[in-house]
Amino acid sequence: MRMARARKAPVKKAITLLDLPNYKGYTFTFFSEVAVKLCAGEELEKLNQQNLNNIVSAICNCVSREIDELKKRNADPCSIAPIPLTGNDPKNKMNLCYAQRKLVDFSMGVKLESLVLPPALSLEFTEFTRGTMGTGRLKRELFIISEEVLALAIIGAHLAQAYATVGEYGYLYIDIVPHIVVRERVKKVHSMAKSIVSNIQKNNGSLSVTLIGVATTIGLALGKLIWEIVKSDGHTIANYLRISRTGNKVMVKGFDSIDVIQLAKIVMRCGIAKAIYTMLNRYPQEGFSSLRRFIELTATNLIKYQSFRKPIYIYEILRYLTSDELNREGAQWYVKKSEKELGWSEIVEAFSRLSKLLAS
Repeated sequence: MRMARARKAPVKKAITLLDLPNYKGYTFTFFSEVAVKLCAGEELEKLNQQNLNNIVSAICNCVSREIDELKKRNADPCSIAPIPLTGNDPKNKMNLCYAQRKLVDFSMGVKLESLVLPPALSLEFTEFTRGTMGTGRLKRELFIISEEVLALAIIGAHLAQAYATVGEYGYLYIDIVPHIVVRERVKKVHSMAKSIVSNIQKNNGSLSVTLIGVATTIGLALGKLIWEIVKSDGHTIANYLRISRTGNKVMVKGFDSIDVIQLAKIVMRCGIAKAIYTMLNRYPQEGFSSLRRFIELTATNLIKYQSFRKPIYIYEILRYLTSDELNREGAQWYVKKSEKELGWSEIVEAFSRLSKLLAS
């Protein structure tokens, strides 16, 4: 009796740059989109045969500048991986030097290899926002990609990376629509926001504090353009991705995509943006429990106020400002060290302007 032959699994076609718009919702596409938008100022959908060379050229120039910046800071761009790696990942290909080299080869028509996508780049995170699957249960598919796709994803991951700890990598990308903000200013927004997010994360701040930090940074960096975006019915969506690693296991810890334009508008209209930024930039240490509670209360209540417009949320912040313990800790921690900085008395004065919201 003849035994039936086992069917061979079909060989998957390698994903190319032109295929990327068909894979939205995966981490490799998310990072690729960051690179396309921040370096070329284009949407991912513009990655077609007509625009491909111009977009790749712009990204090559962009990664060259990033490599130069790292070298100025005495960091080795050829050894820093912007994603969590597992034991089987090709570590020599997970850096900006490799990415730059492969994109240059691609632009010159050199035939590149195909490879299996690393775990950190093949996570599907759109399910995460639906609340039907818990942390670590998101599926990961096996993708075969062309090297230029890996290069683009590595560049985007570098541009979006806000922090990296032993067990967690955090990434931030702010999508500003309409595109009335020049690219250099958009990059400044990202640089400031990533710095604040990193500081909040180091001090175990909540997601609410992170959102207020991003909104405040956007307000300070864009200024009057905030009102232009609001008039145009636009948005400033903060896309905040966290990837965790335990041993050889990589998973999505969290993904939030939230429009913070109204929060930015609130902190700017009240004149408290600089005060909040100062507090988050010089986040109080563990021993300053009253100050840390005040930061959490302010963040939570401003978000609640933005949603429900109830005065009680503002009253609670103003009431806490009268706390003797808070003022004692504030005066001790927020000592004015230069003309550009705010001292505690100036922070309190700024927060008192929240009363404007009660009259509106």
